[in-house]
Amino acid sequence: MSLYSIESENVSEMSNVGEVTIDGERAVELSDEEVDILVKLIKEKGAADVRVLDLENLCPAIYEKLDHAYRDMAYKAEEIRRLWDGYYNWCYEYDFFELMDYCEKNLGFTFFVNPEDYFDDDYKENPEPYEEIIDEAKSEAFFDWLNDYVEDLSDDDARDFFYTHMHAKIDLDHVDYTVEIPQAIINKAEQ
Repeated sequence: MSLYSIESENVSEMSNVGEVTIDGERAVELSDEEVDILVKLIKEKGAADVRVLDLENLCPAIYEKLDHAYRDMAYKAEEIRRLWDGYYNWCYEYDFFELMDYCEKNLGFTFFVNPEDYFDDDYKENPEPYEEIIDEAKSEAFFDWLNDYVEDLSDDDARDFFYTHMHAKIDLDHVDYTVEIPQAIINKAEQ
């Protein structure tokens, strides 16, 4: 068994600035026998297109492996694209203060302000009006910290964070993808 790299670029949707494409990358595991079958088919038919090869009918088990890998890659790429889109467009319903508290206790967010550095002597006599200003400053600092934090996460870790802590919900009914022969196998057939 060997792993073969597969890649895909699919148009996800149209926006006001053009089409939105998603890129995916992963690997599919094929046996030496399966690779030999694909190489032979490509050489016989003189093409590497899955439809021209009639791979779905001639080699259903190989086609199913490729189809599963491309489908999984496309869905994961679309899922992460939609999760990031939801994050940047404030689509998640979560308790802001609960998340801030969690991040303070578990992820390293810190905020400290010495009110005496920012306010005059009135603060010492009546701190209540200034607490709101401090809370706003803390919230702004948290938003900045949160953006930096999530943008430094891997896609898998960001996915987990969005679902677990921001209660992200997305619906992936259908994602378009195409099944292709891995380029390394095509290259073998062309030798």
